[in-house]
Amino acid sequence: MACPQLLQKMPGPRVPSVMQVLRWLIEASFYQRMANRYGEVFRLKFPFWGNVVGFTTGQAAQQIFKLSPKVAHSGMFAIREGLGPQAVMLLNGDEHLRMRKLLTPLVLGSRLKRWEDFIECRTREEIAQWPVGTPFAIGPIADQITLDVIAKIVFGMRDATRGKELRELLPKLYDMYVLVAFGFGHPIGRLDLGRWSPWGRYRRTRDRIDELLYSEISLRREEFTRSDQSEHDTEVTGERDDLLSVLLLCRDENGIGLTDAEVRDQLVAMLLAGHETTATAIAWAVERLVRNPRVLRRLMVSLERGETDYMDAVIKETLRSRPPVLGVPRLLAQDATIDGWELPAGTTVGLALPVLHHDAAVYPEPEQFRPERFLNGNDPGPGAWLPFGGGMRRCPGANMAFFEMRVVLTTILRHVRLAPDRPEPEKPVNYHVITVPDRGGRVVVIERLTDPAAQPLSP
Repeated sequence: MACPQLLQKMPGPRVPSVMQVLRWLIEASFYQRMANRYGEVFRLKFPFWGNVVGFTTGQAAQQIFKLSPKVAHSGMFAIREGLGPQAVMLLNGDEHLRMRKLLTPLVLGSRLKRWEDFIECRTREEIAQWPVGTPFAIGPIADQITLDVIAKIVFGMRDATRGKELRELLPKLYDMYVLVAFGFGHPIGRLDLGRWSPWGRYRRTRDRIDELLYSEISLRREEFTRSDQSEHDTEVTGERDDLLSVLLLCRDENGIGLTDAEVRDQLVAMLLAGHETTATAIAWAVERLVRNPRVLRRLMVSLERGETDYMDAVIKETLRSRPPVLGVPRLLAQDATIDGWELPAGTTVGLALPVLHHDAAVYPEPEQFRPERFLNGNDPGPGAWLPFGGGMRRCPGANMAFFEMRVVLTTILRHVRLAPDRPEPEKPVNYHVITVPDRGGRVVVIERLTDPAAQPLSP
């Protein structure tokens, strides 16, 4: 049995736990600073979470991802209140495996391809409004594009009014001060003191979202019944190719479908996990490209040739150098040994992605933006590139995010020529639980290459 006292010997800060979590929440460079001071492994102590052990090497990553599902549980319980208890990233054991098997086929490239026209048209709608010669931030624009896209793909709302209200409310599940969100993980933080208290406002917003979602789920089930479509038929075409419809029709190997609560939680999880992180990655990609003219020139040439390999490499290098999510947490349900350390059950283990992605032994000159690292079959190796996590808990929406980034970035670059509003690179800053450009990815349109409104703006 692992001895909890051994954790006390692990290197790490000794300041009060409240100070540690405040620095973790506020400082985007927190993990790098910890690694610089304490080495490849360090122990933190957070209120509500207890002991958190940070690992920074690919070797440790492989060991963590190989842990049995009975040993390594979800470490994302702090966002449970927003997602819902049945969300795939919060489930453990057999329940997690069942839900993952149901969800993974729904976000494969063959299914996503049908949404390409909508993503492109929605992006061109935004490009048509961009001023020439006046700086603006790409981040909020990417945020709106990805929100509309994920709402269309996931929900396919038939009622425009209900769909508009839902899109306005859903971001409020995470658009809050990070300290408030962290506090929701403790019962004291979930005291409802009325509509002026953080939890009171949050709960009422969530209740209204649930009312809209369950209403849409009920109407969709009635729609299937009226059309005499068997709920055992998982072939969905035409207006029924949104993920809500597919979730209502899918069955596991035992022929059991999803409850309304399970459907609700998957829908919210897909939106929260696939919206803001994707928008942030798009903003970072643009920020990196306009400050690396060599890379941008090569990318434009490859796009003119109809090639996608270099665009994919640009996306991978963006996610390596500026990962929107800084950590990959797991909660040990049983004792485990990782990288030679015997850790007791109840310990949260995490991978510090900014440190791991900047390992000079794997990525020479890691501060340089070099998409060529990922060309010609180059593979950094297992456990070295983890923007979507890894193992059995790898983000099931990774294909969706990558596909959307490719379409949005390609559309932007084919219609406008961009430049940075100033030469200095933007700094990573923490916003909620992600890391964004400190000025939102500000750029200037210096030339329109085409008229984005010359083609129909509706797919």
